[in-house]
Parts: sequence; structure tokens; C-alpha cells
Amino acid sequence: MIEWMQKHKKYLVITIWISTIAFIAAGMIGWGQYNFSISGDSIAKVGQIEINAQEYNQEYTRIYNAYAQALGNDFDQEQAKAIGLDKMAIEFLINQALLRNFALDLGLRIKDSEVIDEITHTDTFQNNGHFDEVLYKKILQDNNYRPSDFEKNVRNALLMQKITALLPDTITPLELDSVSLAFKLQDKLEILILDTKNIKPKISDTELKDFWTKNKNDYQNPAQFEIQYIFVKSGDESFSQTDLQNYYNENKSLYLDDKGELETFKQALKKIQKDFQMQKAQSQAIKDYLALKKNEAKNIQNKTIIENTPGYSTEIMQALQNAKINDTIKPLPYEDGYITFKLITKKDTHPKSFEEAKQQALKDLEETKKMQLLKLQAQNQLDNFKGKSIGFVSAFKGKIEGLDTNETASLIKQVFSSQKKSNFAIINQKAVLYRIIDQDFKAPLEDENTIMLMTKNFKAQYFDKMLIDYLKQKYTIKRYQY
Repeated sequence: MIEWMQKHKKYLVITIWISTIAFIAAGMIGWGQYNFSISGDSIAKVGQIEINAQEYNQEYTRIYNAYAQALGNDFDQEQAKAIGLDKMAIEFLINQALLRNFALDLGLRIKDSEVIDEITHTDTFQNNGHFDEVLYKKILQDNNYRPSDFEKNVRNALLMQKITALLPDTITPLELDSVSLAFKLQDKLEILILDTKNIKPKISDTELKDFWTKNKNDYQNPAQFEIQYIFVKSGDESFSQTDLQNYYNENKSLYLDDKGELETFKQALKKIQKDFQMQKAQSQAIKDYLALKKNEAKNIQNKTIIENTPGYSTEIMQALQNAKINDTIKPLPYEDGYITFKLITKKDTHPKSFEEAKQQALKDLEETKKMQLLKLQAQNQLDNFKGKSIGFVSAFKGKIEGLDTNETASLIKQVFSSQKKSNFAIINQKAVLYRIIDQDFKAPLEDENTIMLMTKNFKAQYFDKMLIDYLKQKYTIKRYQY
């Protein structure tokens, strides 16, 4: 946490504003909410600082959106619960409160003038290069957010900025040398590559039938869905420059560059056009949905969708699986627009017969037996194999004839994570036997700046943990959720 704040302190206020908007945009639906065992909305108290439910929901939404952006449509509330996203949000807020307590005990304070200065210099609230108080209040009002709450968040961010500015962000030569050693370590190897090309396992009909019986659940006929649908392509939606300008003015906080700074209308034009057309497509798709539901729709098309067909999102497939016959599904994003559809017939997943699955089962059993025999061959040759010297490889670099880039990386990872001088690695359809014949710390460093940055990150993470552990002993933490 400290490491992130030190890198992004210039954009703390922007980050707060994005989190605020994300929270409001989520409809305050209470993702991950708890029931609380005290009156009011406090979920925890750290030292003298209360953490309320609104702060928790806002932080939860920020983290959820970050995961959703990274993982796409595959990330949902069920996965969020599985990875403990609710606990992440609470722990982040508690750690932040610990640092704020520490800052206050050190005598650090934020003046009203500092809060005003930050807000008035935030691009989101500026008009023609100058702070616009009317715009500021309107944006907050439009999102049902009180200025006092936002200004409190800004004050807290500035306090965090002050405390993180006191923390060390430099490294010593000894620290740099210690980390550099890991990059300088290299092993000289001799290897022998075995593969399955000449391995021909014999498989009887009885053996194949037994294999299929044990694994029959792996051989399924996929579900099929016959639908009526209407697709609205976003690219067909008309627009004017005025439409795009108005859309940008209402949503400018969504358009940030890699540094977290607001993009101008011109810089973000392509994204603005795409988002505006998608919004119009969604509006039209909602009208089509209502017409389709009432059996009044025109331009209806029919198709059969087979489960796991490429091109359909997880959201669409889940909607099909959960729908009943004659259910009409609300518009969902599809390709470059929105699709709404009605389920006409449905055929659930069902096991293949032995005859249907026979060829695939035979192929799978052959591959299984080939790998078993390959592993046995590698074990038998390991002690006395005669390999080819490939010279030195380091933990972060190497090129090996007979292996592609990914296979090389996989072998090197095993070599440097193993305590054995000789061993073998099963990689794809190959067994690579290796023996370390020499070792030194002479690998050249190609990017010293990256290693320096990594050393700083290691130190920041270690210091972060040690400081938070100390503060947890110093300040009482009370959790009110049950």
C-alpha cells in the first residue's frame, strides 16, 4: 500500500474521485456488505479513526472494478467472494487508518487551504482552465455525493501523502548488490531431450472401454439453445460532434491517460465516439427487448447456439443456461453492440455414448500412456545420460536449441528452483534431462534500472509490512461486523 501511494501521490485526488464515481455508478448496491453489530454504520474503529460502511462499499467497488477491468467478463461476484474481496477492502481501510493515526500522532495536519488548493486544481472541476464552483457542486450533486464527504476524502488523501513522503524510498549499495546477485547467478548445463514421437503404446478394446468408463463425465455433448434474437450494431448509430462533446462533458472523469490525468476531448475522441454509440445501441436494444417480449418485434432472426461456442461471452452463456423456454433476455453486450433474445428450445448437456466418445477417448488414452512411458524412460536414463553442453543460462535469460521460448523458460524455472544437481522436467510432450556442471555469479546485467526499481519495490514492501505490523501493536483495532 505504501509503495503504491509513493508512486501515485500526484494522482491521489483523481483516484479518490474515480473511486467515488465508481461507487455511485454501482448504484450503492452494497457489494460485499455486512450486517453490523453496533448502531450507526461503523464497521471498524482503528485508534481514534472510525471506518464507516460507505467507505467500505466505496473501497470494495474500487477493488472490484480493478479486478473486473483486468480479468474482463470472467470476473463476477462469485469469484470476488471466493478470493475474499470483502476482506481485502476492509484490510486496506484498516491499514490506511493505521497510517492516518500514526500521521496524527506525529503532529501532521491538513489545513483547509490545502484541501481547497487540491480540489481547485483538479481538472474534473475546471472549465476553460479555471476552477468552476458551480460545476464542482453540480457534479457532486448529480452523483448524490455531498461536498463535505468528498472534501473529507481529499483531506485524508493529503494526510496519507504527507506521511508517505516521510517514509524512505531510497536504497543502499548493499541492498542493490544483494538483489543483483540473484540476476547474476548462472548455471552451465548439459541436457538431453526425449520426446514421444517413437513411443507407440498398445491399447486393447477392454483397456479403452475401462478408460472411458472411468472418465465418461469428460465426454459430453454440449448444450444447445435455439433462440430468436435482435442485434443492434453500435457502429450503425448516428451521432454529431455536439452529441460527443456533451457526452464527454458529462463523463470526462472516465477518460484518463496512463498517468491518471484527464484526457482532452480531442485525445479521447475515438473512445468517446465508441462509448456514445454503445450507449445509443443499448437504448435501442432495450426497446427491441420490450417489443420481443410482447411478440411485437420486427427484423427477428433465428439461430442455434452450441455451448462454449467462441464469440459468446460468459454472461451470454450463463443467461442461456439460466433461462426457461420463452424467457426474453435483457440486452447484453455482444461483439460491437447489444443482443437481446428469446429462448425457444433448450437441450441440456448430456454424456456421449461409448461409440460417440471412442475416437476422442482413444486419443486421450494414447497421450496418457505416452507420457507415462516417457517419464519412465527419463527416470531410467537420468543417472548415466550423455547430454549436450548448452553453456550458461541464468534464471532470467537463456536460449536452448530444441525448445521454444516458453519451454526454455519452463526448464530454466525448474533448474533454478530445484535443489538437485541433475533432474528431468516434463514439458509438453518432451522430457528434458539436465545436469549442472558449473555455476558462478557472472551473468551480465542488461537493465540495471529495472533491478534498481525492483530493489526499491522489495524494500518498500518489506518496510510496508514491518510498519503495519508495528502499528497494529500500537493502535487498538475493533471490528464490528459479524
